[in-house]
Amino acid sequence: MQNYYSRANGKPYHNMRFTPYYILYTLLAFLALPMSVQAEVQSSDSSATRHFVHQLMFDYRPGSILHTNDFLRGKNPEVRTMNHDMGYYLKYAFSAPEDSEQASIYRDAYQGVGIGWNEFNPQLGNPVSVFILQGARIASLSDRLSLNYEWNLGLTFGWNPYDAESNPDNKLIGSRVTAYIGLDMYMRWIASRHVDINLGFNVTHYSNGNTQFPNLGLNTVALRIGAAYYINRHTPRLLYRHTHVPPVRHDITYDLILYGAWHQRGFYDYDGNAYIFPEKFAVAGFNFNPMYRFNHWLKAGISLDGTYDRSSNIVIGDNPTDETIVPLYSRPRSAWRQMALGASARVEFCMPYFAINFGMGSNFLNATDDFHGIYELLALKLNITRRLLLHVGYTLNDFHRPRHLMLGVGWRFGCLGRS
Repeated sequence: MQNYYSRANGKPYHNMRFTPYYILYTLLAFLALPMSVQAEVQSSDSSATRHFVHQLMFDYRPGSILHTNDFLRGKNPEVRTMNHDMGYYLKYAFSAPEDSEQASIYRDAYQGVGIGWNEFNPQLGNPVSVFILQGARIASLSDRLSLNYEWNLGLTFGWNPYDAESNPDNKLIGSRVTAYIGLDMYMRWIASRHVDINLGFNVTHYSNGNTQFPNLGLNTVALRIGAAYYINRHTPRLLYRHTHVPPVRHDITYDLILYGAWHQRGFYDYDGNAYIFPEKFAVAGFNFNPMYRFNHWLKAGISLDGTYDRSSNIVIGDNPTDETIVPLYSRPRSAWRQMALGASARVEFCMPYFAINFGMGSNFLNATDDFHGIYELLALKLNITRRLLLHVGYTLNDFHRPRHLMLGVGWRFGCLGRS
């Protein structure tokens, strides 16, 4: 939604002090996990303990904001197009021992944590991001040059968010804390045993996942200019360029995910005016996801998806009074009208400790009104143990209508095989 107005006085509704603390607590808990996972792997392979490879990375990211709405195109107090984005990022990551089987399968894979600072226009602020990360080699171009990727997931805080009095035009960011999602594609050149030079590009999305309106979100694109310093790396060459990958067991696993979340909703009246509900609506659901492993990196399967959304299929009052800024509405008499059951096709990209799951499906029970259409979801699974996992995801309808976050835990059944 571009604008959110009350019927009482025509001014934007501004009871927007909510901060998604639960997302913050969840993602901050993730930050310590790569370190504990490293210790677990070390203890299981004592011969490789001293060979874990560590790296410190620094990235300089000069970039630009993508102009997705009028606020960024000049409808702001500066009365000019907003382009300014300058970022500085410091990261720590670790990799499997160079002579380990994991290193030969997931070549140059690394995972860790990072912190970044961005300078934007004054109406947006200069926020700080904390995040987990993972990257790996895509292709070897020579003994010292490779094409790599890296993803980041975390939180960004310290925004100058929407405020009806002091910052009324900023409909992009409605809360002081948002999610941070970044993807890098870059060329990595091994300059020496201890130093890499990285050059590529980055795309980033900032959003609070509809937990707070307004929430148009911010998208940026930037250069990535950086360097990495390595500890315990023994060779200045790319390893395993011409070696065969160890065989994989083609097993089937079954992930049962239970999740919860909350979100805010808005609606348009018959005259095209936009309104929001001040209430936060709870969401709960489950996914039962059988997956077949094709190789070390790819799984595919189906999922049975159940959803209970307290905001679904509510009935908007026809004649709310002029004295109230709260839209009148009522929930369905039956809770069944706020539940749905669907099925989705799933593809999962598997790496050490993490998996990225994408799904697309539709509901077959109660598939009417708000549950009608095709839904899409993207989720990150973090393996706490070989069975227990954490789950962070987001879901859309018809590729454009935002739904809600999916914050949960899961348990993996079946034969795990070689992972």
